[in-house]
Formats: sequence, structure tokens, C-alpha cells
Amino acid sequence: MQPSASLTRRLAHRIFLSRQGRVSDGMYAVMFLAPVLIILVVVIFYPLGRVLAYSVTNANLLFPDRETYIGLDNFDFLINQDQIFKTAVKNTLVFTLASVAGGFSIGFMLALILNEKLPLRNVLRGVALIPWVVPGVIVALMTLYMFNGEVGVINYTLRSFDLIDENIPWFGSLDHAMWAVIVANVWNQTPFYMLMLLAGLQTCPDDLMEAAKIDGAGSLARFRYVTLPHLSKVIMIITALMVIWNFNNFDLIWTTTQGGPVNSTMVLSVYTYRQAFISFQTGYASAIAVLWLLGLLAFSYFYIRAMES
Repeated sequence: MQPSASLTRRLAHRIFLSRQGRVSDGMYAVMFLAPVLIILVVVIFYPLGRVLAYSVTNANLLFPDRETYIGLDNFDFLINQDQIFKTAVKNTLVFTLASVAGGFSIGFMLALILNEKLPLRNVLRGVALIPWVVPGVIVALMTLYMFNGEVGVINYTLRSFDLIDENIPWFGSLDHAMWAVIVANVWNQTPFYMLMLLAGLQTCPDDLMEAAKIDGAGSLARFRYVTLPHLSKVIMIITALMVIWNFNNFDLIWTTTQGGPVNSTMVLSVYTYRQAFISFQTGYASAIAVLWLLGLLAFSYFYIRAMES
């Protein structure tokens, strides 16, 4: 039996609507994704492409019309001849590793303490977060006053406990400037570690701890075999984030020392800024940024692979 004309029209109408619905869904997806894609292209991919293009030129902000292609000359000079770049790489690694190790250790201890049932625990947690909410520039200015060689509270405290005989010129000393900056950075970032680790501790199942206690495991054994495995993913994420964050740290060092004295606190972020906006060597600064990016990508790849193995 042949279907009636009305039934045929209804079927065709339904097919059209379903197809029209699929097209509409696709258009909705494009409409929702377009702003994000435009922002990514404008904010990330376009600047990245420009940096890659500048890195193989002798671009200079003062003479934009004299820009020429020079191949890998910038990278060759960086790796083989630029001693300040090598110093900046070493200082960046020292600053990053010391800041992450110090902040993580202190933050972990605070998280373990504030996870216990203490009086006024919530108040103490709020107080512990104060250094993290202070803007970086304010932290830098506070550091300048606290580590002042003449009237700083750090020297006063050390003298009060007879730990030093005379004032230390913290930011005027090649041996002490970097460690003063690291102490300030650790103070500023420790609450972030504490907050993330405390959140992880809050999700640790109580039945695992109770089972470990019943089996006779002591505090150290419970920490090693229950707490640490439970926090392994959190530790992996926050350490990776903080390594990248500290590798890119600029405001604290620029406000306190600007890379001095005699490049003793010169890090990659400050050196790149100096080359780009003080020496106006845009091409050379872009080459530094490319090597900097490759280093961070290599770290992220191998770190994640090591933690997942």
C-alpha cells in the first residue's frame, strides 16, 4: 500500500526538522566556542607566533625599519657567548628550586597542623592565608624595609639573638641578596601550598586511617603509607604549577633588586625584560623567551611522565 500524501509530507517535515536541529546544534557550538578561540588566538597564539618570528631577526624597538632575518645567530650567541644569560639560568633554577622546596615544606607542615582539631582552627586558617592575598609589589616593598641593611627588622632580630655581630647589607651583598628574595617569596607563597594540601587532607578517608591504627601503624607509618599516597596527585599538580609560577616570577625581583647587585639576582624574566624594554633588543629578547618556553615545556613533559610512572 502506498503511503498517503499527508503522511509523506509529515515524514519529510520531521526529517527536515531533525536535520535543521543538527545544523542548529553545530551553529550553537560554533557560537559558544568562537569567543574562546578568538581570545586564545589573540592573547596566546598570535603573540607566540610573533615571538617565534622575532627570535630569528635582529629586531630593535628603536629601529623597526632595519629588521632583517639573521637565522639562529641569536640562539648561538645566547648559548655560546652570553655569560649573563648563563648566570640568569643558574639563578632562575636556584630561585625556583629553593622557593618551591621551602614553600612546600612549610606549607605541608602547616596543613598537617591545621588539619587537626585545634581551638580556633578556622581563625588560624584565615590568618595563615594572609601572606598569599598580599599583592606581589606590596610584598616586595615590605621585603625592602624588613631587609634594610641599616634599620631593617631582620638585622635587628638577628642581633637581638646574637646571631650576627654587625648588620648585613642584604640587597647590597652578592652572597645574601638572592636568599633575601627567596625568603620573601617563600613567605608569600606558603599559604597556597597549605591551602591545596589542606584540601587534600580533608578528603582523606577516615576508614583508612582507622584501619591503619587498628593494624598498629604509628604516626609516621600512617603518614608514609596513607597520607602521602592519597596526596600524590595533589602534590604533583601544585609542585608543577609552582615551578612554572616561580620560573616566571618577575615583580618581586624587579621591585627589590632589578637583577642586582652585579647580576646576583638576575633571573630569566628580568633579563628578558631588560633586553626588550631597556636595551630595546626585541629579537634577542624573543630568542631568550623561546629557550625559556622550551625549558618549561621539557620540564612539564618529563615531570608528568615521572610522576605517572
